[in-house]
Amino acid sequence: MASTTAVSYAQNTHETNEQLPMLSGDSIGEVHVRGHKVNTFLLDNTLGSTLVDLRMMDDMPHILGNADPMHYAQLLPGVQTNSEYDAGLHVQGCDNAHNMVSINGVPLYNVSHLLGFFSIFNTPHFSTMRMVKSPSRSALGNRLGGYIDMATSDSIRDKVSGDLSIGPISSQGTLRLPLGCKSQLTVSARQAYINLLYGRWMKLESEEMRYSFGDYNLTWLYQPNKCHTLQLDFYHGGDRAGYDDTDFDLNTRLRWGNTMLALHAKSLWGSTRLNQTLFFSDCYNKFDLDMSIADIYVPSGITDFGYQADFASGALSSGIQLTAHSIRPQSPDISGVYQVEHVEQQRQHTVEASLYADYTLATGPVSYTAGIRASYYQYGQFRRFVADPVASVTWDAGRAGTFSLRGSVKHQFLHRSGISDMGLPVEFWFSADKTFPAQYAWNASVGYETYLFNKMLHVSVETYYKRLYHQLEYSGNVLDVIYSTYDLHAMLLQGHGYNYGINVQVEKRKGKLTGWVSYSLGRAMRQFDDAHYSGWYPANHERIHELNAVATYQLGKRWSLGATFVFASGTPFTAPRKFYLLNETVVSVFAEHNSQRLNPYMRLDLSANYDFRMRNGRRSGINLSVYNATMHGNDIYYRLKIYENGIAAKPFRFALIIMPSINYYYHF
Repeated sequence: MASTTAVSYAQNTHETNEQLPMLSGDSIGEVHVRGHKVNTFLLDNTLGSTLVDLRMMDDMPHILGNADPMHYAQLLPGVQTNSEYDAGLHVQGCDNAHNMVSINGVPLYNVSHLLGFFSIFNTPHFSTMRMVKSPSRSALGNRLGGYIDMATSDSIRDKVSGDLSIGPISSQGTLRLPLGCKSQLTVSARQAYINLLYGRWMKLESEEMRYSFGDYNLTWLYQPNKCHTLQLDFYHGGDRAGYDDTDFDLNTRLRWGNTMLALHAKSLWGSTRLNQTLFFSDCYNKFDLDMSIADIYVPSGITDFGYQADFASGALSSGIQLTAHSIRPQSPDISGVYQVEHVEQQRQHTVEASLYADYTLATGPVSYTAGIRASYYQYGQFRRFVADPVASVTWDAGRAGTFSLRGSVKHQFLHRSGISDMGLPVEFWFSADKTFPAQYAWNASVGYETYLFNKMLHVSVETYYKRLYHQLEYSGNVLDVIYSTYDLHAMLLQGHGYNYGINVQVEKRKGKLTGWVSYSLGRAMRQFDDAHYSGWYPANHERIHELNAVATYQLGKRWSLGATFVFASGTPFTAPRKFYLLNETVVSVFAEHNSQRLNPYMRLDLSANYDFRMRNGRRSGINLSVYNATMHGNDIYYRLKIYENGIAAKPFRFALIIMPSINYYYHF
């Protein structure tokens, strides 16, 4: 007769045990099964896609008291690191404007606070962040770059819980309130108090600076049973900045932000599911400059009303996406001494509709996925219909690893431009039309991944190629609205581009020390129809080489350590060949566009967490962090500087070469 086998479990924080099957025949003694616990925060680190557990933020270095998910998305392979004055994410060589960033699938259009140090996302409000770099499904929206989705938890807790973080420039709190056993309300808020605490240091003689921001989330979740879920999402947040100089009678006000409201309905019948979303999303930018000689008002924005439905049953998935865009391109309004005539930009009302379907066929170790995304776009008399195919093949070779091949065509009907990517209200959206056709790209990628040493290490390699068409480049500057006739069409250049590269990542998933090391080699080349941009040249954000490392270490019961390291090639810039003074005005003669590079970028961030107490699900402590611990001076751009004995081109660096911070946290 079969006898019962006793299995005991090792009670160690960093070890797990596997349940053995029942054995027949002779009985055996007690069996101890030991193994290392999987501690990775990359929950689904497959080729082309990464799902990040946002609890990772607790142990990572904070920037001025904030650990931001978008900041750590830059450390994933294939995502180029940004400088301190670049708020964008550049995925596989694409521009930041090519990305789609969303909350539970609802798109947002400006997700960065000033300079991009942190995004608009209250991290504890969300459970995961998914980053898709190489699309293999047609369900993803009409974008050429990456897809970043912040997802909330779909589980209802049985008791009140929350998070609190108090930092040097802002504080953040999240409260989860169960409303019975079928419903939960989650509210989050973050508010900066820079002006309140540091206002006296932001004043210098006649000058005064002001800046603040806030983010507010609400999610109501209702689950009448296991098969149906109703969810309401709300977000509102924004930035307010100001600069005054009484000596020059100058007053500047900048305001920008987002509002989102969405209702989700999810249903499940066996292997069949249906997800529906009705949403509203609004992004606004306002730049207001008052001077004694002129008043300048430059507004822009985009508002969406939409409906999405996603259906899946077995190997087939399909859906529909309908969006009505109301777009306000940048349109300067100038009064005063400078009576410059401007071409007024009218509000653009557009319709974007997509039908898509994917089918997956598995034959042994090989699976095939083929899909099509049919899209219709209309703006006035401009109409466009496209059918974008997507296909992938995956071969599971067992212990030898997994191989994949992906290919797709993607269109994007919304353009974004402006003079910078600093997260300021000088970037704006506008519609594709006959003058500026829809962008599109051909994508291809080949990947390989495997696990080593009993799945302690995960190794992945991916190479990609993208061919980009109908790209745009903004050729103006911030003073054009004052001194010259402003016409959006005259400010934009059209051209093409291509990106290619290879990404390698090694992730350690078990033990006290976990994290990953990644290396990316990539090129992003552009060509535009202008004499000053002749031939092929590297895009402004291109970093040919990039090495990233992320590590966390559990040091006893109370201490945990975190570190990130970045080493990357410098970005391109256009250097002056010569310059001289003409009537007390600096005149520059520049070399070929983006023919020079800044010095390599390097940064080491460190953090240490100390828990005061951990009891009954409660945890409190302090986080000590240092941004740029080695105090390496990273160049941001070159600028002309006038000295007593002449003029020189010098690199400009971020003013705060090192930023230590401390914040208190409490989880319950």
